[in-house]
Amino acid sequence: MVNLFQDKTNLDLMKNILSFMVLIFLASCVNQSKKEKSDVATYFRNNPLDSPIPYKSENIEFKNVEDSIILRGTLTYPNTESKSYPAVVLMHGTGKHGRDYNVYGHKPFLVIADYLSRNGIAVLRYDKRGYKESEGNFDEATYDDFASDGWSAVQYLRNRKDIDFKTTGIAGHSEGGNTGPMIAAEHELDFLILLGASGIPYPVADSLYSAGMSKARGYSEEQILREAKVHDSMINLALSMEIGQALDDSIYKLAFRNRKNLSQLNGLTGEDLNEEINYFYIEYYARPSFKEFWEGPSPEEYLKLVQCPVLSIGGTLDLHVPGVPNVAVIDQILKEAGNTEVTSKLMSNLNHMLQPAKTGLPKEIDSIEMTIAPEVLVLMKNFIQKQAKKIN
Repeated sequence: MVNLFQDKTNLDLMKNILSFMVLIFLASCVNQSKKEKSDVATYFRNNPLDSPIPYKSENIEFKNVEDSIILRGTLTYPNTESKSYPAVVLMHGTGKHGRDYNVYGHKPFLVIADYLSRNGIAVLRYDKRGYKESEGNFDEATYDDFASDGWSAVQYLRNRKDIDFKTTGIAGHSEGGNTGPMIAAEHELDFLILLGASGIPYPVADSLYSAGMSKARGYSEEQILREAKVHDSMINLALSMEIGQALDDSIYKLAFRNRKNLSQLNGLTGEDLNEEINYFYIEYYARPSFKEFWEGPSPEEYLKLVQCPVLSIGGTLDLHVPGVPNVAVIDQILKEAGNTEVTSKLMSNLNHMLQPAKTGLPKEIDSIEMTIAPEVLVLMKNFIQKQAKKIN
């Protein structure tokens, strides 16, 4: 399957096969989110967390021994008499992010930590290496580096007396949903949560992302082809040039010159245009993680080695890492590899940030006040609590 995906002459055939797989998967998954709804509090962008805070919050630091760097973050844990708690490490998506994972003013990791810690679960969220209070060099970091940081966080938790070392796992969003399986394939995790993660080979994923964004904006087939050519040029630059300012400048110039052909940039001017070029193109194509992402093993190579319990969640309006087909593909890979504890949820009308949405376009995130759909929080809580009950 992997070789066929990576052969561009078979790209359309593979998309058709994926569509067929998803139709079957949708019948059993797409409306399951209705069963998970509850009276969980809804978190909005500018609203403070409900007081009083019934859990403890501690600024912590841990060391990545392999790279000799210190990463800093926040650990929240229940304020109860229990001797130890199940715990989860949160891993960010692509780009420079602090511990709260700030996206258009939303702080999804703060929200997840608040909800889970109110429900008996410890949560560690941290600043990505080379950003804010964490040491290291972000611009030179690879997927292996980010995976190493995540594993270091798990080890830190397991060495604390107030953490249940038999129920510690990772919840990764987007890029974090790709590095999470890398960790689980090499080390023993007690559980793994994948949020908006990819199961298909990266060249196909990039193609689906570009086409999906264009179609959502109402682009014609001709416009979609023009945009695809610009993306191909960026890929060629990223794979042929050394990481550094020259590559950053080349990506910027190419994006600026073709801004009318790029759905992400069309109509933007001034600082808004510069910010989008930097976030969506330079931070994506001009970093070592992209070359590793593009030329390295497909997600399947890691997923098929994951034997711990897995919860995989995706949205039908996710245009970045489309829930259709990725949730179905991840489900199939895990089960065919012998993992018998897989829970897959394809959630209706949720975008990449797992918010209720209408289009799934990135800019829409800024107009949505809800930070994350409550049913996603409930799924995460129930899944982690289930793993803890099996041990205790």
